[in-house]
Amino acid sequence: MQIRCYRCNWNFAIKRDEIAFVLEALEESGGNHYDVPCPRCRTTNKISIEQMRRAVPRPPSEVEVEEEVKEHEEEKVEGESEEEKGED
Repeated sequence: MQIRCYRCNWNFAIKRDEIAFVLEALEESGGNHYDVPCPRCRTTNKISIEQMRRAVPRPPSEVEVEEEVKEHEEEKVEGESEEEKGED
């Protein structure tokens, strides 16, 4: 997630792992924002939970996972049948 310091306009990033951890902690504690210090000027920038939720990728739904598994199994079967044809 890219953040721009409101004081010095310096761009810096927060990793997705950190965002996921912070979201989990804020939801447990009931917080509504995360304070991120600017690495250049040390000014605290407040990032809302809504902004962080948009930056974290959504976990795949069960339907998407099932479709990916089926596709993978079909590719595996096709690969095995091609190997058998090549051996003959």
